[in-house]
Order: sequence, then C-alpha cells, then structure tokens
Amino acid sequence: MTSLERTEAALAAIRQHKELNAFITVTEKTALEEACRADRELAKGQRRSAIHGLPISLKDLFYTRGVRTTAGSKILADFVPRRDSDAARRLRAAGAVILGKNNLHEWAYGVTSTNPHYGAVRNPHDVARIPGGSSGGSAVAVATGMGAASIGTDTGGSIRIPASLCGVVGLKPTYGACSLDGVIQLSQTMDHTGPIADSVATAAAVFEVMSGRKLKSFDGGVKGLRIGVPEKFFFERLQREVESNVRGAISHLADLGAKIVTLRIANASEANEAGRTILLVEALKTHAKYRKRRLDYGDAVRVFLERGEQITAQELRAAQKIRREFTRTFLRTWDRVDLLVTPTIPVTAPLIGQEKIGDEDTRACLTRFVRVFNITGVPALSIPCGRDDRGLPIGLQIAGPKRGESTVLRAGLAIERQ
Repeated sequence: MTSLERTEAALAAIRQHKELNAFITVTEKTALEEACRADRELAKGQRRSAIHGLPISLKDLFYTRGVRTTAGSKILADFVPRRDSDAARRLRAAGAVILGKNNLHEWAYGVTSTNPHYGAVRNPHDVARIPGGSSGGSAVAVATGMGAASIGTDTGGSIRIPASLCGVVGLKPTYGACSLDGVIQLSQTMDHTGPIADSVATAAAVFEVMSGRKLKSFDGGVKGLRIGVPEKFFFERLQREVESNVRGAISHLADLGAKIVTLRIANASEANEAGRTILLVEALKTHAKYRKRRLDYGDAVRVFLERGEQITAQELRAAQKIRREFTRTFLRTWDRVDLLVTPTIPVTAPLIGQEKIGDEDTRACLTRFVRVFNITGVPALSIPCGRDDRGLPIGLQIAGPKRGESTVLRAGLAIERQ
C-alpha cells in the first residue's frame, strides 16, 4: 500500500469507530498532505527512515505546533503550542504521517481513560470495558487500524496497561532513552515516552526514531538467553486464563532454547507502594501552577492531588529510601538473568466504572506488576499473549536491563511468532 492508501484507511477507521472515542483531535487535511509528500519522496528513492509514510498518532500530551494539546483536561482545552515536542519533531523528520491527538485519562493521571471532559475511551473488544490508561486512546487506535502506531507515555504502566487490555504491543524504554521535551509532565522521575504499535517490528522502528539510537538485530531468537520468572509477587492473585497463557508462553520460550530461571524479586510490594507515594508528591508539584483552578479538575484527578497534599516530608523521605534500596538490589538481577518475564497485569479488561477487582482497588490491581519498572527505569515491553474465555486480550511483560531494548524486543518477537 502507498502511504496515501494507508492514511486513507486509517482515517476511514477513525470515522468508522467514533464510538470508541480514541481521538480528541484529528488532523485529516495535513495527514493527507503528508502522505502525498511521503509517496512522492519514496517514489524518488528518498527514504528517510523505516517509518517513512507510516500513519501514526500522538497521545494528547505531546506538543504539536499549531494543533491544540489538551492533556485530556479542561484547563488546557484551548492550548495550542507554538512548537513541536521532540517526539513530534523526530516523527516529522522521519517522514511519518501524523493523524492527530489521542484521547487519554485526564492529565495522564489514571489507568481507565474514562475522561470526564472528552468522554470515556472504550475497549474495542467490548465497549462496556475500559481500554486501560492513561494512553487508552493510543492503544485503541492501534488495535482498530487507526494507524500503525501511537506515541504514549508511561509513568506507572500507562503504555503497557492499555497495550495489554487492547491486545497490541507497548514499549516503555529505558528512562531517558526518549526525550520528554515538549511533553506535559506528571512525574519528574518516573515519566517515560515510547511507542504503542501493531507489531514488535513497528515498535522497534518507532523507538529508533524517537531515541535516535539504532538497535542491534533482534531477530536472532532466544536460544541461550537466561529468562527469569519471578515467582511470588508477580504470580499472585491472577485471573486463571492470565496465568495459564503466560506460563504457556514461558514454556514456548524454553522450547526455543531459552534457559528458564525461577527467582524472587525481594520487596517488590514495598517498592510499588513507595512509587505510588512518590508519584502523589511529584504530580502535586507538577500541578502547583494550576491549583487555583481546582474545580476544573475531574473528581478522580482532584482526589489524587488532594492525597498528595497529605503526604508528609517524612513519608516522602521514607519512600525515596525504599526506592533507592530496591533499585540497587533489583539491578543485581541482571547478573543472574538476561530478561524477566511476567504477566503485564493480573486480569483482563474491567468494566467502565468498576472500582474493585475482587477486594482490590482497580487502579492498584492494574498497576501492580508494572510500576516497579518505572521505579527502576529499566525497559519493559507488553505483547499480546492470547485471550480469556470472553475473548479479551491478555498481556505478557518482558523486562531487561537498562538500554537492553534489543534483547527485550528479541524475546517479544519470539513470542509474537508462536
């Protein structure tokens, strides 16, 4: 297909699936112009990158010159940046076609993408269910053919959670590997940017553009890789089909020649709680300049900001100490294994408005296995790993050492091909 044909197909999908509410702003006119330009350049052999001509969207946290950037909020509803974010600039330079801005959880501060200002994003596999968040619109767009990829952010799982619930690929790179310039911030020390994509190969190609770093070949299979399976914390309180599908994928990796190593990640639960405390405080600091407009926040985000106000300096210091000590211990894991494999999240997509999963808060449940990789800053990938009895997608998470994206993607490709 030409770039124009792919772009027209993506725009048709956006129109067809309006009820999913994946976009806040669609830039149809400029997207068609960019696609025609890409086709002219490609016809002349002027290939800028592997994603030249590929239709891609951006979570509505990324500055886009001349196109409003709302952060899914009422406060920034009319904000139009005068410049591009680093991600948007790199995509344009690589010849990508930008389709528009994706809907999200307000201020990226939540996991449901049930937005009080722009409407709930709905899961394409069951519109009564959440797509995950905060990059919900991005994952829905990719899952329904509204482009081959979308750029999201991940502070406590916000790329990987919606990728898992919508059945697509989501990569949270190493902390700092992709620029946060021109991204509306939530947490100073845990924000990451990365791609949600229709395949491992597409995610890799977009990551190379975003990071400016060429990956090593990730098509070499997994023979000889030491793959750690952390029992206890990461395999507790799982939906039955999630556990069976993830363990099946681990068995497949063993069949392909990987060495499976059972291990335990000490103090993961405590680190998870510490990360939540740090986020409450850092998000409050980020939003200090908007606090006079308290009533313009949705109820859910307002509650989180009020919780941040209740954190004492002593509690914050204790959480930061736990984070430092956990990270120091956790990074020694890579002396024993090359990768870790876990479920991305313990369950498949909850219903919109569902506040509890069993006896656990929905937000706590969905972030339980993902936040530790934001705390430590290592790369983590979510890939599809079958479906439950209702046809809802299951996600498998692969994590590796810092700057280990090539190895993470290598294992992901092996699972994708099974």
